[in-house]
Amino acid sequence: MNAPDTSPRHALRDAHTVVVKIGTAVLTGGNSSIDDAYLRELAAAIVAVRRAGRRVLIVSSGAIGVGNGVLGRRAGCADVSQLQAAAAVGQPILMTLWREAFAAHNIPVAQMLLTRADFDSRERYLNIRNCAAALEEWGKSSVVTIVNENDTVATEEISVGDNDILAANMAVAIRAEALVILTTVDGVERAGGEIITEAVNIAELRAHVREDRSGQGRGGMATKLEAARLASEAGIPTVIGPGRPASVVEDILAGEPIGTFLAGDDRGHRGKKRWIALAATPSGTIRVDDGAVSVLRTKKASLLAKGVTGCEGRFEIGDVVSVCDPGGREIARGLSNLTTEELKAVMGRASSEFEAILGRRAHEEVIHRDNLALSERNG
Repeated sequence: MNAPDTSPRHALRDAHTVVVKIGTAVLTGGNSSIDDAYLRELAAAIVAVRRAGRRVLIVSSGAIGVGNGVLGRRAGCADVSQLQAAAAVGQPILMTLWREAFAAHNIPVAQMLLTRADFDSRERYLNIRNCAAALEEWGKSSVVTIVNENDTVATEEISVGDNDILAANMAVAIRAEALVILTTVDGVERAGGEIITEAVNIAELRAHVREDRSGQGRGGMATKLEAARLASEAGIPTVIGPGRPASVVEDILAGEPIGTFLAGDDRGHRGKKRWIALAATPSGTIRVDDGAVSVLRTKKASLLAKGVTGCEGRFEIGDVVSVCDPGGREIARGLSNLTTEELKAVMGRASSEFEAILGRRAHEEVIHRDNLALSERNG
């Protein structure tokens, strides 16, 4: 009888649904245009993974880089409108290249263009999941979905921020079982250049992060670690590793010791709390006292107005809000039962006083425990 596999990377071998993110510099090989030969090899590797019974969704960077190349513009020297214009030129070219790469295997591709607003809305968030599932079911494992941020309309206010974060959000939304972030480095390095192959927690990796980034992409290692943290909190293991050669995708998903591996948290959020904690952007902040912090963390109780000391932002009933301790550290996120103005009127008061103060009946809880997810965002 074979001994059980105790390697943390066994989760990669067992993962049925995988999100693979490919950065611009990986796709171009550091040049000004997409490396067609590499893209064909990568498509072949992904097809091999899919034919082994896995579902693979791709988050592809490159639209702005391709657009800049076509327009003869230098990367990193444009304002938002110019980046949007470059994306508008580059996105159809990028998708054509992906379509041609998979056409060699008689596999069509689908496109999903998203912004932060699609994740902030619970309804649209579920639509993302349903669309991805329908594509998979409709195509009987023969359609490859390519996801990118809708850079042609995304501004700072509605931008996901980076395709690393988008990949993590997609992994959370479709309940993926692994996230693979392909980059130009071999993984997260210690000071001496040694690659950290496995990490116990995200704090261990953050201690070694470098702030440099490729000249073509928007993200750096810091955003990749943030993506890994998001995935880990949802119980999804992540690998940050080299994107070349293309066959590395197969090796990583076979559990080979490539890149830096961060296991998914066994206590990862589930159901609606997963969306509250990890996908939606808070509309405001609620500050609470030490007593409320203790109750929320140890008793998993609802948040009452008695423990609220202040609030910022502008939120309505049902909006996601961040809950912070007296030092400003986020301890939870949840759905508010009160508006900003209403909370300011009742904070520090007993629930029995709500009707007299607000002029209407209201929930006893500011955030009910069923709609509150504890957070370790600064861990």
